[in-house]
Amino acid sequence: MARRQQLSEAQIVARFDPPTEQRELVRHYTLSEADLTAIRRCRGDHNRLGRALMLCYLRYPGRPLRTGERPPEPLLAFVAEQIDVLPKTIGDYLSAERNRQSHAAYLQDRLRLRPFGTRPAAELTTWLLPRAIEDERLGHLAELVVQECRQRRVVLPWPAALERLCIDVRHRARQEVHHRLINGLSAEQRKRLDALTQRREEGGQNWLTWLRQMPGAATPGAMLGLIERLEHVREIGIDRARGHLVHQARLAQLAREADRTTVQHVAGYERQRRHATLVAISLDLCADLTDQGVDLFERLVGA
Repeated sequence: MARRQQLSEAQIVARFDPPTEQRELVRHYTLSEADLTAIRRCRGDHNRLGRALMLCYLRYPGRPLRTGERPPEPLLAFVAEQIDVLPKTIGDYLSAERNRQSHAAYLQDRLRLRPFGTRPAAELTTWLLPRAIEDERLGHLAELVVQECRQRRVVLPWPAALERLCIDVRHRARQEVHHRLINGLSAEQRKRLDALTQRREEGGQNWLTWLRQMPGAATPGAMLGLIERLEHVREIGIDRARGHLVHQARLAQLAREADRTTVQHVAGYERQRRHATLVAISLDLCADLTDQGVDLFERLVGA
C-alpha cells in the first residue's frame, strides 16, 4: 500500500517551486557578467537557455530543473531576455535529457553544492531533532530543513525524501518528549496516572472528565469542589519541575491533543505515550485549577 503524503501540495510548492513575482525574479535570477559569459559558450539557443535556467534553479530554490519540467512563464521570459534568446527554445532543451543531466552535474560542482545523500541526511536529522522537540509541525520542520540545506549548500531532497526525514525526526522527538516526562516516575505514580482514565464510584464518570468540570457560579460549594479536584491532582505526585524538562509549547500541545479526543482513546495509547500524556494533563490541570481557585476566591470575596 502506498504511503499517504502528509505535506500538502501548497507546502511542497512553497518550498520547491521558483517564485514568479517580478521582485523575486530580480532578486534571485539576475545573471552576473560571469554567468552570461559562461552561458554564451554553450552551442545553440536552447542549450544556453537551459543552462541558464539550471543555474537559476540550483541557486534558488536549490534543486536542479527536473526531467520534462517546464519553468513558469514569468521566469522563462525573465531569463530568456537576459541572454537574448526566445523562450520557446526551452522545448528543444527539455527533450535533450543528456544535456540536462550534464548541466546539472557541472553546475552543482561549480556552485559547490553537495548532493542530498546518506551523510547530509544524517547531519540534518541530528540538527533538526532538538528543534522538533520544541515544535513538531511537519510544515515547520520541512521549512527548517529547506533553509538549512541552503545554508549548508546541500541540494534539496525530493519532496518525498524531505517528508520521510521530517516524519522520522518527528517520531524521534515525540519519543524523547515522552521519555523526559515519565523518566523516574514511580510505580505508584504510574498507577495513579492510569487511574485518571478509570470510572469513579460516584456518578459513573471517569476521573479525568470529573476533574475537567469547572464551576460556573461563585459559591462556597463550587470552591470546595475546586479544592477537592486540586487535591486529587496533587496526590498523583507530579512535580511541577517535570514540566520544564520539555518546551512549554510541546507540553501544552500534548494536553490539547488529549482534550480533543476521548478518555477511552487516551487509555488505549501505548504505555509510554499514555503516561507522558497523563503527566501533561495533570500539570495542565494543576495550573488551571489553581488559577480557577484564585479567580473564584476573588469573586466570593467581592460578593
